[in-house]
Amino acid sequence: MTIRIAPDGFSFVIFSPEKQRFIGLESYSFTAQNEAIRLAGMLDEIMMKQAWIAYPYQQVKVLIDNMYLALVPNPLFEEKEKGTYLAFAQPFQENSRIASDSLKTADATIVYYLSNILTAKIKEFWANAKIHHLSSALIESVLIANKNIQAEPAIFVHVRNRSFDMLVLEGQKLKFYNLFRFHTKEDFIYFLLFAMEQQRLNPEKTPVIFSGAIDQSSAIYEISERYIRDVSFETRNKNFDYSYVFETLIWHQNSLLFNTLQCEL
Repeated sequence: MTIRIAPDGFSFVIFSPEKQRFIGLESYSFTAQNEAIRLAGMLDEIMMKQAWIAYPYQQVKVLIDNMYLALVPNPLFEEKEKGTYLAFAQPFQENSRIASDSLKTADATIVYYLSNILTAKIKEFWANAKIHHLSSALIESVLIANKNIQAEPAIFVHVRNRSFDMLVLEGQKLKFYNLFRFHTKEDFIYFLLFAMEQQRLNPEKTPVIFSGAIDQSSAIYEISERYIRDVSFETRNKNFDYSYVFETLIWHQNSLLFNTLQCEL
């Protein structure tokens, strides 16, 4: 099982090793919770209603969706300095530990704050859970999916709740990554176009591939079409097999949960 835990909701995806296919997806949305103790309480409530989520799964990957991270290239990374990297990029988070994910494909490390309360609750339900940052899975999955495909520069944008991850791939390598907060569609397109300009990427030529909380009717998608010639959505990963129940699923909105299975985290 792969789990996404975010301030505004949880998602669960189940893969069957016996059938070699994905067989289930469940999502829960609610008003964003800013405190870890409230988020842990919401997880308790869901477990009381859906006991199957706490079954003893062979493998459990938990993706923590928060904004408190820093990406450090491995040639510059030192384990003893990870607190320094994070303090430079993010405000201090109380009752949290500093965790890190080594990204083999990207040759980088993500350092992030991980709530002690939330960690304890996760381990209470799934003792074998491996916890990673959502951005770690995103970066690795995009690089793996495009390792034999993408030679020319391309931009991958994963939209969350009032924030988005932006990756630039060039020559099948990660050239740029950042996480932006936004409140309006104008904020969104400003940060996207500004980052493109800084990377010397032409909106008339460079494709932008969207995933996450966005669709064709979204205001941020409509304004992106206005300023960027080549915009599209991420398509289904053909390396996996899926149950027929997913035929009507909007793939790009859930793709990260499925793609996490192939990540070397």
